[in-house]
Amino acid sequence: MNSTSETGHAKNVANFETLIAYCIGYGTSYNPANANLKIESLQDKLSKANLKLQAVKDTKVPFDAATGTRQLLFKPLKPYTTRIINALIAQEAPATVIKDARTLIRKITGKRAPEATPTPEENQISVSQQSYDRLVDTFEELIALAQNEPSYNPNEEELKTTAMQTLRDQLLTANTAVRNTIVPYSNALIARNKELYEPDNGLVDTVQEVKNYIKSIFGANSPQYRQISNLVFSRPRE
Repeated sequence: MNSTSETGHAKNVANFETLIAYCIGYGTSYNPANANLKIESLQDKLSKANLKLQAVKDTKVPFDAATGTRQLLFKPLKPYTTRIINALIAQEAPATVIKDARTLIRKITGKRAPEATPTPEENQISVSQQSYDRLVDTFEELIALAQNEPSYNPNEEELKTTAMQTLRDQLLTANTAVRNTIVPYSNALIARNKELYEPDNGLVDTVQEVKNYIKSIFGANSPQYRQISNLVFSRPRE
């Protein structure tokens, strides 16, 4: 999730708090028949929105830490697999084996895992996870190919199949750590978006109803309506 989107959600909630302050300032003039627009209801919605924002922050910290660690581990994979195929060539592996290795390495080097998760957050997180999963699967195929090729026996310790397996295990562990943090973070995003943007009941739609009510009691050209009409509330891009 990028910072611009995160700022937008927080700004919506901050502007909602400002709107409530104006409504309180109107005193007894602000007396909506709709229970959802009464001050107590608006304050309750503000409290729930703040809790949802905080939940996103709390679950994003471990998610970001896990994804950062994973990125560091995956970064050398492309040059590392290139060294492996060069070792296969140097040891005169059969042409068919080298061809298969090239195909696998093209999958690894040609499908770089994304380093960011732009909106919509939940979908992009899922896509990112699938990309890393495919990288590990392809690397495991390369390991199996090297293990089954009798001529592959490099002197370099870091190129031996045991070293490849160690790296594979590290990648799997990093992937699992990210997967374990995706669920609470993704659920927090869903809950926040429901609280802020659900049709009719969400914060943004409630804002429009409050603005309409203020316009009805003071008039479209009133100073009171001008106070709140400039409060901007945005929705995330689809």
